[in-house]
Amino acid sequence: MKLARAALIELSLLALSSAAIAQTSAPALTTIRFTAAPSDDLLPFWYAQSSGMFKAAGLDVQVSSVSTGAIVTQAVIGGAADIGRTSPQVLIAAHIRGIPLVIVAPGAIHRQNVQGNAAIAVAPSSPIKSVLDLQGKTVACTAIGDVGYLGLRALIDAAGGDSSTVKWIEIPIPAVAAALDQGRIDAGLTTEPFMTRDISAGKIRLLVDMLNGYRATIMQGAYFAMRAYADANPDAIARFARVLRQASIYTNAHVAETLPLLVANTGLEPDVAAKMHRTTMALALDPAQVQPLIDVAAKYKSIPQAFDARDFFWTAPR
Repeated sequence: MKLARAALIELSLLALSSAAIAQTSAPALTTIRFTAAPSDDLLPFWYAQSSGMFKAAGLDVQVSSVSTGAIVTQAVIGGAADIGRTSPQVLIAAHIRGIPLVIVAPGAIHRQNVQGNAAIAVAPSSPIKSVLDLQGKTVACTAIGDVGYLGLRALIDAAGGDSSTVKWIEIPIPAVAAALDQGRIDAGLTTEPFMTRDISAGKIRLLVDMLNGYRATIMQGAYFAMRAYADANPDAIARFARVLRQASIYTNAHVAETLPLLVANTGLEPDVAAKMHRTTMALALDPAQVQPLIDVAAKYKSIPQAFDARDFFWTAPR
């Protein structure tokens, strides 16, 4: 009996010793502090995080959520976060000001003539039928100079109109339907999930996808870092981008299967989430998908001059 007990103790000690050796020999995870404002184009990130893809790639991605893209950018610039996700327009403005932010991985893309997750809306009974009817009218956007503002101006001018006659007003997306109903605006930018919700409620009618004004596939979201951080951590950046690509391949192809993940991370009602236009994720980092944004911003004087998009796309130091 004593021998059996001794053998059992010995085996237990051996097991504990083996576990300790395994723990000490396992490579430590590389920590990445990530921040973003909630958006449906974070779905690949959420999928990679919840499925353990980042950990499998040797990354401990620590997430903080903030309210706006501006706060995301400030966090990365100030060193409170290593990688963030925001719109390319924010990064374009930073680059013009000499702030060394670089795009390290792509987010969502908008494909030409495919209805995306944003549009210009009018009241259901509005007489406005085309973009040319917006000349001289009051149109709401989230910010003067943003992607929707610039896309619609380009679309009006390409149709032979004069976009300079449009009267612009900045209104938050959730307030657009009410502003249309009250007659305070003639048209306004809406995005998902408000777009689907307000269409279903009969509050708005879609007029046009203003992003077609760019005449090319454009990047709507981008993952970015300070150049110094990316240069100092090329392996971590490469693994982070590789995981996002693998996750994007899955989420692009599995819309129904990823619906619960979208609902869990956005708080959307399941029926709204199921009906809304889902974003398509880019699978490659392509400066040609950002160059149209730079060129249109320069055309309408949102930035002083155009530049080569490749200037702020990160590549590993040789």
